[in-house]
Amino acid sequence: MKFQKQIEDLNKYVNMYYKCNLQDGNELSLYLQKITGLLFYLETERSKSHDLYESAVFKLVKGGSSVARAINEANVLYPEMYQLRRIMDGGYRVADAIRTNISYLKSEKQTSNNQV
Repeated sequence: MKFQKQIEDLNKYVNMYYKCNLQDGNELSLYLQKITGLLFYLETERSKSHDLYESAVFKLVKGGSSVARAINEANVLYPEMYQLRRIMDGGYRVADAIRTNISYLKSEKQTSNNQV
């Protein structure tokens, strides 16, 4: 797959996030930037694969296969659809967690500034 490098990079940044100092907003922002950029790229690849997948289903159904059979065959022809969906769903959850953490840090900073 041509996007295997990007999947490896996404995995690398997710692992770096899990090992980072959660009190360092700059580091969290960097990981969020890297992860969301990779997710955007992978989303474009997923869109291309989805178009090919849907075309295959259409052609198979038009050729006389049942919809269920056509979907099963398309899943075999385009296994990256499942892989991208699962990996990207996890990536989006990590990005959400980072955003939540950054928001918490901002809130804590604002609270401590108000107490001074």
